[in-house]
Amino acid sequence: MITEFVAAMKAIPRIVDALEGLMDVGTAMAAQQRKDNKDEEVDALIAAARVRREQRMSDSEAERLLRDSGEESAGDGGRDSNG
Repeated sequence: MITEFVAAMKAIPRIVDALEGLMDVGTAMAAQQRKDNKDEEVDALIAAARVRREQRMSDSEAERLLRDSGEESAGDGGRDSNG
C-alpha cells in the first residue's frame, strides 16, 4: 500500500504537466475562436462597406444620368429658355 502511495506521489508532477498542457490547449483554442470571430466581423464590415460604396456610386450615376437627360429634354442644351 505504501509503494502504491509513493508511486502515485511520483505521478503527480506528470499529472500536473498534463493538466497544464490541456489548459494551454484550451487557451489556444479560445484565442483562435476569438480571432476567427473578429476575422468574420471584419469581413462582414468590409462587405457592407463595399455594398454601401457600390450603392453610392449607383446613386450618383443615376443622378448624373437623370440630370443629363433632364437638360437634354429641355431642347436648349441646358440653357435657360427665357434668355
